[in-house]
Amino acid sequence: MKKITIFGCMLVFMIVTISAFPSVISEENIIYVDDDGDADYTSIQDAVDAAYEGDTIYVYPGIYYEQIVISTTLTLTGEDKASTVIDGLQLEDDVVTIHADEVHVSGFTIRNSSSGSGYDSGLKVHQSDSCVIEDNIFTENSWAAEIRDSNNCIFSENIVSGNEGGGIHVAMAPFSTITDCTFSDNNKKGIQIFKGNDHVISSNTFIDCGLEINSCPPPGNTVGCTVTDNTVNGKPLVYLENENGKIIRDAGQVILVQCKGIIVRNLDLSNTAIGVKTYKSALITIVGNTINNNFHGISIVSSVGIVIRNNEVNNNLYTGVGIYSSGSCRLTFNDISENTYGLYLFESVLNMPFLNRVYDNSECNYWIDSPFFPSIRF
Repeated sequence: MKKITIFGCMLVFMIVTISAFPSVISEENIIYVDDDGDADYTSIQDAVDAAYEGDTIYVYPGIYYEQIVISTTLTLTGEDKASTVIDGLQLEDDVVTIHADEVHVSGFTIRNSSSGSGYDSGLKVHQSDSCVIEDNIFTENSWAAEIRDSNNCIFSENIVSGNEGGGIHVAMAPFSTITDCTFSDNNKKGIQIFKGNDHVISSNTFIDCGLEINSCPPPGNTVGCTVTDNTVNGKPLVYLENENGKIIRDAGQVILVQCKGIIVRNLDLSNTAIGVKTYKSALITIVGNTINNNFHGISIVSSVGIVIRNNEVNNNLYTGVGIYSSGSCRLTFNDISENTYGLYLFESVLNMPFLNRVYDNSECNYWIDSPFFPSIRF
């Protein structure tokens, strides 16, 4: 009887010990940061350096003047995104750099990356897969964020506003998801996609900026994107891929990929990244539109038989009408003024601009390697 009693006591002790053990481990996996000194660390980078794989770093409100490099799979969480601030002091390079898979960053204002001409960003994901960046504020950076050479990353529920170079730049990063974000006042470029495939861009709001997909000629082809339920200045962002024979009657921005016989008529496509973009498309008609105050007005890439007629294309930051690696396009009766380049033709043949009003563009017009036009600016 005594042996049974002793065994029972030992069993109860083991059960109590085992049940308590996970909570102890869970508590040890949370590292606290407070710039006032009332936590494990006052520096976020010190906490990151001390973390093990799978740890969570919880940051209390304050302004943390530092640049952070994350090379371990972990979760970095701010208590409140409006008052938990990571400030890069406009020093060279990015404010937060991620070099590890499955990193989760949320709950911060990230500001003041370098203001250089490159892609120095508030946050950069580089060669790191399956990272999640959500519920943050990005402001006063060169670029808000960059995802480069990474797969299956998610950028969601972020506020991206007032960044000098642009919002988020995604380069060679297939299967990226950008959803439920608000982009405003980011040098006309809310989202910029270069190379990669199978991106999901959904339920985003663009104000005075928009979506830019491969604005330059190839290389850099991007196809297979899912672009749904986005708005530009309160109107639909129309993205069509492999569509034929439609008339677009309501849009804040139009992007046509591998389309044929689409008509873009009588729209105000202003204050966005590119008013109208065609890529590998044919027999598109762009007529009677107002296309002002964008980064690019009309961009025609690897397309044929595009008709551009009777549009107002003014005050765009770079090109009024750009035609790249395209042929047999007709431009007539357009008013193209006060852009950097009025008409820009590159490696394009048999294009016929005539009876247009092209004036007061700061770099005039430019065409090179485009037969029927001299390779000069004037």
